[in-house]
Amino acid sequence: MAVIDDPAPQHYQRRVRSLLALALLMITFAGADAGTHLRKPRHGFQMSVGKFTIPPGQEMEVCEYRRLPNRKPMDVNAFALQMPPEGHHFVIWDYLGNITDDRRFPRGSVVTPLCAGVTPDNTIPGVLIPIQSPDSSLHFPQGIAVRLEPHKQVFLNSHLRNFTGKPLTPKVRFNFYRARKGSVKHYAQGLILANITDIHIPAGGDQTLTVEWTAPVNVTVIEMSTHQHRLGTYANIQLGSADGTQFDTIYENEDWLHPLAYWPREPIRLEKGRKVRFTCRWHNTESHLVGFGPKTTDEMCGVVGFYYRDDGDAEPVTGSECIPSKSGLLCIFAPAVGH
Repeated sequence: MAVIDDPAPQHYQRRVRSLLALALLMITFAGADAGTHLRKPRHGFQMSVGKFTIPPGQEMEVCEYRRLPNRKPMDVNAFALQMPPEGHHFVIWDYLGNITDDRRFPRGSVVTPLCAGVTPDNTIPGVLIPIQSPDSSLHFPQGIAVRLEPHKQVFLNSHLRNFTGKPLTPKVRFNFYRARKGSVKHYAQGLILANITDIHIPAGGDQTLTVEWTAPVNVTVIEMSTHQHRLGTYANIQLGSADGTQFDTIYENEDWLHPLAYWPREPIRLEKGRKVRFTCRWHNTESHLVGFGPKTTDEMCGVVGFYYRDDGDAEPVTGSECIPSKSGLLCIFAPAVGH
């Protein structure tokens, strides 16, 4: 991975600082005992995903309906996740429907990608917390937090692979850390961008796909990283100029499994209509064509991250690229501009 919007010496200094910060976060937030236990936070709460078992040599993506335990509104400025190294992603989805009777939701884990079809009213959930790597910690910049309403209804979405010869029953735990009262100026939301129609990697061949996303409302991006599956060899993110005539690369990644997060020194302001491009490259080692799909034997080309909106801006998210939502941005129809 390389972030290339700074001169090389500054880049390496920033990378060292980032690694040191990550180590400090793991100590502060994980509190792990030999890497096997996530210590409960003093200010916040911990939750665990319910039990499920992945058969030998297979992968599984499950969704579990839950309510968060906070009895009062809570601002969260840090998050920590512990899951086995076989983990591919973990997403907390925000239920945006009108059903409050918990008995109408499935009990326990439901095998389904991205929590599709789990809600009884077929409402598409909102993106709350998207995480790509196991044993991850994140801390939002000063003044930014995620807002949790009392006993918020959520879906816990775990995706893991089991390439061993024995059944795997993973332990997945996560912590929310409460922000200091009066410290929050902006509320962050989750972001997922993707192209799901133009991935066609020929057997034994290669493909390069460039995707262009147009901001549907004014947003300020605070973190981004790319998302691919096992055939991915390279990905980048490019920021378009205000007039759309130039695109500058701000992030590059060559590790599809555990892409590093890009936290820009200054949040990236995207006015409505401004464009972001991201490019994915793949080399297909299989003897058949590979297209888009939820399994790691399929492929994806996307960006995940966090952003916040302007205070008081309630303009609805509309347009063909994004699914209309009251929370988070789920824009999986971003068009290809080169492939």
